[in-house]
Amino acid sequence: MCTYNGAKYLSEQLDSILQQDYPLLEIIVQDDGSTDETWQILESYSQKEPLIKLYRNEGIHGINGNFFSALKHASGDYIAISDQDDIWEKGKISKQVDSIGNNLMCGGFSKPFSSDGFPIKWDSRIPCLHLLRLSFLSEIPGHVQLIRRELLEYLPMESTCPYLYDWQLQFMASAAEQLVFTDEVLVNFRRHANAATASKPVSNRGWEGIRTLFFLCKNYRILRDFSAQRFSIVKDFIEHLQQESPIFHTQSTKQVLEMANLYISTGFTNYIKLVFFCLKHHDKLYHAPTKWWKSILRAAYFPLYSLNYYRGIVK
Repeated sequence: MCTYNGAKYLSEQLDSILQQDYPLLEIIVQDDGSTDETWQILESYSQKEPLIKLYRNEGIHGINGNFFSALKHASGDYIAISDQDDIWEKGKISKQVDSIGNNLMCGGFSKPFSSDGFPIKWDSRIPCLHLLRLSFLSEIPGHVQLIRRELLEYLPMESTCPYLYDWQLQFMASAAEQLVFTDEVLVNFRRHANAATASKPVSNRGWEGIRTLFFLCKNYRILRDFSAQRFSIVKDFIEHLQQESPIFHTQSTKQVLEMANLYISTGFTNYIKLVFFCLKHHDKLYHAPTKWWKSILRAAYFPLYSLNYYRGIVK
């Protein structure tokens, strides 16, 4: 667990971890310069619970720096990542350990809830974990990831990749085709305005869908440029992984490299090639399965619609 000014909800999360029905080896908590009562709460718990090991950063490391640094303190074969403000189900760890098998990562459902009126939306469909899908955005939040410790040995761009630690970890596991999912709610995911990843749900149906189309057309160039930059990073990430280990020379990485080159390239001909690529691989691009005819129509639109994932860069 990494903490930063999390005193308000910290005790509930620590209690839910301590109540797990799986025998825990250690609970590592690393604080990133909190200025509230977070550290005092942690010290109080560590005095009562010898499993809890505390670390305190000198200066602020940020989300990625804090998590990657904290992960290196772990000594167990399995590592579960935790936020500071959620509530775990009692059987979270045991169910994931049972499910992971010989794979590098196991995910599961985290069900959002709000205690302060923050808007929430929960999608109970099992997400697509194919590498093509994960090239665009994260499907398994860090707070519900259980990984094998060896996954950390393959990190190729820890300090240079601009994307969050949880995306990097699940992308690596999927690149090796060793990512599995537990079809149960494992974490109660607290949504509140002060959370580091707070964002309100967005709908793209009805009039909102038409507004999205106009937004994409209006901002096509800036979004297209950003998309090309992102896939340049994705391409570098995969190539670094393939230098680290042969387990990343998979059909999935081959497909993503092909798609990345199409997103990086410009011109109408390459756009048409990208459309045909999306049509061919339509079953691997969406969050969850849909009717075949609808899937085909969405695939033709996907090279444009996928730019909407990066709408946050437009002011």
